[in-house]
Amino acid sequence: MIYEMKRTVRCSQIGEDGTMRNSALVDFMQDCSLKHLENEPVMSPYFRETGCIMFLISRQLDIVRKPQIDENVTVRTWTYELNRLYGFRNTVIYGESGEILVKSIAGGCFIDSKSMRTMKVPQETIDRVVLEKKLEDIEYTSRKITLPKCEPQIFEPVKINRCFIDMNRHVNNARYLDITDEFVPENAEISRIRSEYKLPVRRDSIVIPKVYSDNGLLTVDLSSPEGKSYTIVEYTLKQEK
Repeated sequence: MIYEMKRTVRCSQIGEDGTMRNSALVDFMQDCSLKHLENEPVMSPYFRETGCIMFLISRQLDIVRKPQIDENVTVRTWTYELNRLYGFRNTVIYGESGEILVKSIAGGCFIDSKSMRTMKVPQETIDRVVLEKKLEDIEYTSRKITLPKCEPQIFEPVKINRCFIDMNRHVNNARYLDITDEFVPENAEISRIRSEYKLPVRRDSIVIPKVYSDNGLLTVDLSSPEGKSYTIVEYTLKQEK
C-alpha cells in the first residue's frame, strides 16, 4: 500500500533562506507516514487492539532540492520491509513535475505503549501485510551512526521545553533537527541527514550538544549530562568545487 498526500509549502515551513526547514521536511514525511499507518488494513487494527506502537529508530534524508514557498508537492510513503520486530519504509517528496526533491529511509521497532519495551508482532500478522518495492535510487546506509574519533566541541546545555514534546510525551523526531541545525555553519548546503534515535528525551530533560566536524561530515551527539547518547544527527555537507 502506497499512501499519498498533497501539500502546499507555506510560510510556517520556510526558513530564513526561503526554502523548507529540515524539520519541516520531516514534518511532511512524518504526517504522511502516520496517516499511512492509520490506514494500513492489517497493522492499523493490530495497533488499536494491542496497544503496540511504532517507535522510530533511524531516519536518512537525501536532499536533491528543498521545496520553496508556495510550491505544491506530493509526499508518498510505503513499507518495503517488515519483520516481527522492525519495519522499514521509504518516503519521497516530489515536485510539481514529478521530480524527486527529497527521499528518505526510516526504520522503526514495535513497542508496547504501556511498558515501552519492544514487542514481537505475530508472524501471521506480518505475512498479511502487502509490501511495496524498495526505492532504488538511494544509498542504504547503516542505521547506526559512528561518532568520529576527533575531539568534539561541547556547547551550552539545552533544556527540553514543552514545545519540543509530542503526543507520546517525548521529543518529536523533527524537533531534534530544530536543535541540531543550530550547529550547521550558515550557508552550508546539506546533501544528506542521518539520525539515530537511541533514547527518548522527555520534558525538562537537559541535553548536551557535542559537535564533531570531520571530512565533510558534521555530527551532533545530543547526550545526557551523564554522557549517554539520546540522539545522534549526522549532516553530509556539500563540498565547494
